[in-house]
Amino acid sequence: MNWLNKQKLEELNSTLKRLFYLPPADRKVLFVFSLIILVVMSLVMLHMKLTKDESQPRLLTSEEKLQFTAWCSQKEKQESKRKRSKQYGANRQISDSYYAVEEKQWASFVFDPNTADSTQLLALGFAPWQVRNIYKYRAKGGRFHDRGDLKKIYGMTGELLGHLYPLVQIDSKYQYLKNRQNDSSLQAKSLPINRKFKEKVVVDINKADTALLKRIPGIGTGFALKIVRYRQQLGGYVHVAQLKEIEHFPDSLLSWFTVDSYIKAKHVNESTDKGAYESELGNSFIHKININRATLERMCKHPYLNFYQCKVIVEHRRKFGKINSLKDLSLYEEFHEKDLKRLEPYCSF
Repeated sequence: MNWLNKQKLEELNSTLKRLFYLPPADRKVLFVFSLIILVVMSLVMLHMKLTKDESQPRLLTSEEKLQFTAWCSQKEKQESKRKRSKQYGANRQISDSYYAVEEKQWASFVFDPNTADSTQLLALGFAPWQVRNIYKYRAKGGRFHDRGDLKKIYGMTGELLGHLYPLVQIDSKYQYLKNRQNDSSLQAKSLPINRKFKEKVVVDINKADTALLKRIPGIGTGFALKIVRYRQQLGGYVHVAQLKEIEHFPDSLLSWFTVDSYIKAKHVNESTDKGAYESELGNSFIHKININRATLERMCKHPYLNFYQCKVIVEHRRKFGKINSLKDLSLYEEFHEKDLKRLEPYCSF
C-alpha cells in the first residue's frame, strides 16, 4: 500500500516537472522580462507621485478675486445687451412680414365653366384639385346650367364665389329652356325634314345610293343598306324581281324600281346575235365572274353559287380544262336548269 502511494507521488512530481519545466535559455528571458516590468512600474509610480504634488490648487489673492468679479460682471452686461438687440430685431421682422396676410391676385375675365380650360380656371382662383374635379364632372356629361351651379363645386368659398359670380357667362345651349312651347325656332330645328318623294319616281337600283333609296316611301336605313349590300354581292341587279330575295322586302315597293341597263341589253339580244348581246351587256352595271379563272373562295361569295357547285366547277376545270358555257355544267346534278338560268348574266368564260 505504501509502495503504491509512493509510486503515485513520483508520477505526480514528474508530471508537474514536465508542465513547469523551462529550458535555461527561456528562464533567462523570463527573468529579464520580469525585471523590465518591475522597473517600468516603479518609474510610473514615481511620476504619479511627483505630478500629484504639483497639481494641488492654488488659492486666489484678494486682488485677483476683485479682478475676476469685475470681468464676470462686464461679460454679463455685454451678453444681456446682445440678447435684447437680437430679440428686438426678430420681433420687428415678425411684425412686418410673418403676421402680414398675403393678398390674393386673381384674374378677372368673362368665362364659361362648361368650356374654360385649366389655365383659365387656375388664373381665376380655382385650386388645382378643383380644376380636376370640374374636368371629371364635364367628362361624365355634367354641365353648368346657371351661375348658382358654382356653389356645388366642392371647396367653394364665399370669397371666391363673390369674385367669380359676376364673371360667369353660360352659353345659351347649356341653359335650361323656360318657354319650350313658345320657342318656334327650336321646334323648327327639332322637327325632322321630310325628304320623301311625294310623287311616283322610278329609280334605277344599280345606280341609286342609300340616300336616294331612303327617299322612297316605305324604305328606311335598314332596307336601303340591304339593297346596296345585296347589289354588291350579286354584282348588280338584272331585274327588279331580285329585290324579293331580300328578307321581308315588301312587293308593293317593286314598282318604284327599274333596271334600265339590263333591259336595254336584253332588247339588243332579241334583235341581234349573241356576240352583240354580250358586248352590250359588258357595258352595263353587271360585274361578272370569270368561271375559268375565279378561285373557289371568290365563287362562294356569290349568292347564286353554293360550296358544292363551286367545287364541281373547280374539279371540272382540273379534269377537262376550260368551260365554254353553262351547258357544260348542266350534266352535273348540283346544277339545275333554274340555277343555270339565273347564273347566266353573272358568268363569263
